[in-house]
Amino acid sequence: MRGKESKYGFKTIGDGKQAHERIVALIKTAIFEKKIKRGERLPPERALAEMFNTSRVTVRSAILTLKNYGLIYVKKGSGGGTFVANDVGEGEVSEALRNIIEWKNIRLQNVIEVRAIIEPEVAYLAATHASQEDIDKIWATIKELEHFFEIKNKFCSSDENFHRALAEAAKNPLLAVFQASLIDLLFKFLFNVAWEKKDKENILFHHVQVAEKVEAKDPEAARKAMMEHISDMQRLLSRLSETKVLKWTR
Repeated sequence: MRGKESKYGFKTIGDGKQAHERIVALIKTAIFEKKIKRGERLPPERALAEMFNTSRVTVRSAILTLKNYGLIYVKKGSGGGTFVANDVGEGEVSEALRNIIEWKNIRLQNVIEVRAIIEPEVAYLAATHASQEDIDKIWATIKELEHFFEIKNKFCSSDENFHRALAEAAKNPLLAVFQASLIDLLFKFLFNVAWEKKDKENILFHHVQVAEKVEAKDPEAARKAMMEHISDMQRLLSRLSETKVLKWTR
């Protein structure tokens, strides 16, 4: 076991106060310092307990915490075990935001206000940094939106893909994760909205406007076009809220 301790940088900690938290911290450090690679299988529970000189129950609790963080995943069956995640992204951030929203009873309008702060800057950065490949992806989502105009779930997915493509083009990974998480949350709500044809036409129009400004490499115009898109969405949702109660759904 000594060799494995050296490889991962784990220390013998023993059971006791905060043993679970210390194991979590040590495994996180090993992952972040790439002593344990992405996709690599962790040692079995029994081996970890021996390395840390703790009970298997303590190790199991730490593994569950890391799993909830999205840093590891458990695979059952042949070839199964506990593995380091290949990526941590908007799924984990989205769930955390969702919990905060429900716990604090945050209104949809508050989420849209945050979106109005973030997305125009995403459009600005996309117009600044987008490659031709990024621009092609953005236009592809618009063609997809046109193609699935009459199909509710496909239309919503294509709408969401447009904003994700913009975020990728912005070339800021942290901003992209946060923006994608926000969009994921918002579209969980918007999926239940029955858009009228003119509403869909407005959405498509604004997407085209933003895409044109990004392709033209005009950051200020791209920011303005996105601000107009968000403003129009606020107007549409305000109209809907007058006739029905808007609720978050899972």
